[in-house]
Amino acid sequence: MRLKFHLPSRLSMYIFTLVLLTDCAGTNTPLHPETAVSSGVLSELQGKYDVQHYRLEVEVFPNRKFIEGNMAMEAVAIESLSTIELDIDPRYEVISASIDGATAAHQTLGGKLLLSGQLIEPGVAFTAAVSYRGRPYEAENPPWDGGFVWTHTESGEHWIATAVQGRGCDLYWPCKDHISDKPDRGADMLITVPSNLVAVMNGSLLSENISGDQTTFHWRTESPISSYHLALNIGPFKKYELQHRNALTGDSSIPVVFYHVSNDMEKIDKLIHQDFMSQLLFFERMLGPYPWGHEKIGIVEIPYLGMEHQTMNGYGNGFTLDPYGFDWLMQHEFSHEWFGNLMTQFESRDFWLHEGFANYMQPVYAQHVIGDAGYWAYMWDFYNGMANCKPVVPEQDVSLDYFDSNDAYYKGSWTLHTLRWLIGEDVFWRSLRRLVYDTADPWSLDYPIQPTRRSNEDFVRITSEEFGQDLSWFFDLYLKQSELPVLKQERDDNGVKFSWPDNPAVELSVPILVTHEGVSTSFNVPANGELFPIPSGALLQVDPQVKIFRDFGTTEPCSIE
Repeated sequence: MRLKFHLPSRLSMYIFTLVLLTDCAGTNTPLHPETAVSSGVLSELQGKYDVQHYRLEVEVFPNRKFIEGNMAMEAVAIESLSTIELDIDPRYEVISASIDGATAAHQTLGGKLLLSGQLIEPGVAFTAAVSYRGRPYEAENPPWDGGFVWTHTESGEHWIATAVQGRGCDLYWPCKDHISDKPDRGADMLITVPSNLVAVMNGSLLSENISGDQTTFHWRTESPISSYHLALNIGPFKKYELQHRNALTGDSSIPVVFYHVSNDMEKIDKLIHQDFMSQLLFFERMLGPYPWGHEKIGIVEIPYLGMEHQTMNGYGNGFTLDPYGFDWLMQHEFSHEWFGNLMTQFESRDFWLHEGFANYMQPVYAQHVIGDAGYWAYMWDFYNGMANCKPVVPEQDVSLDYFDSNDAYYKGSWTLHTLRWLIGEDVFWRSLRRLVYDTADPWSLDYPIQPTRRSNEDFVRITSEEFGQDLSWFFDLYLKQSELPVLKQERDDNGVKFSWPDNPAVELSVPILVTHEGVSTSFNVPANGELFPIPSGALLQVDPQVKIFRDFGTTEPCSIE
């Protein structure tokens, strides 16, 4: 989830909003401009090394809203480098730094932390370590405005979470804040909290060590993981656990764990045992095996709406089913385990590969639950929520702040809708599986499943290969221009003509239904301006099943509220 929120309407809607940071009282000063931007253009210095592993140790002091941390990054030099550049919020005090155990000179410049020491040659592995402390930036409107969330449960106990997707990992630890570089060997996370609280994170829990009135929870993921997924969740959590059948081995070996602060077990059982488990089976049947079956299927109750943290999705929707009979928040965030976590965008410009695909699985699931009415209710509201101000896939490199509307979600969904009709069911789902798993037969894989990193061009290539024709024109039509394509219709007594006046290279024929003298007949009419004969008295329905995404005339051009 990023920059979208839920509105109480007849359809659960996601709407992008760009929240501008404003000054506020106390120590929550505005973010430095470099810290406020995540995954922009990769800097020259950060392009010189490849992260292999993070070890993150964080001690949290809830009463002071303060943290102390140690970070160790194992990496390999791609080019010669004498300066290691990390991202860090400059509000933190850097206590010490080292490279391969030797003290390193360090300097904070804006949102960058520069460590200097010996020259590191290409191909050489090194470890950079940083000790730091400070009071984190507090999220003013999570998850849209990233940062720490400090609150309390109804019983008055501390309840803490982080939401950093849009702003990046540097909001609370020094890191390489760019989506292009996941640590190949994952991360170790050791979180120390007061002993009346529980710290929940990604991967598997290795140990709980009590020392005095504090407990350190050691979590480990051995899978590559985007740095913004390393999210703190702290509270008086209780654990609700089930077992899920492993789609690759056939045994019931994957734990499904829900960490909760709420005590209404009837609601919890309904959400997890009934709703969520059905969603899980749907995703595995449509796409393929759950990506992280060697670790866990994790959900944690959080004090804001939600976020798709790998193996530990944040849930804060209040156990509320939408009118389609399922929890839209749970379904959307869980879909990111495939679209965003297993398959990760190559650059920020490819953002629709996360959100357009995850968003489209919502109407597909609604159709599965209640039928065609659910699918079309979602799709029509998506259509009428478009802004149409800029291309979904820009030509240039951008940061996530480029996406200040909901078009990556909604236009992405409609693009997939028409693609599915154009290339057919089998080719469509084979293409999605290849995009995500790098194979059309993911059930032949073994855990751990290797993640993929994809660009828009990768998906164009995959679908073109599966379909047997170059589909570049199709994606250019919907994703590379801001305006929706216009279908022109001209009818006289002799017949009807269709054309795409602004996009003459488009190869989409038009489905029509002609009813004459009580007989209805379907045709596919080329939209090349040629006359297609139909009786003058016939009733003509153009694209009666709404297969073709186009300008339907119900929205204003370039509309952002």
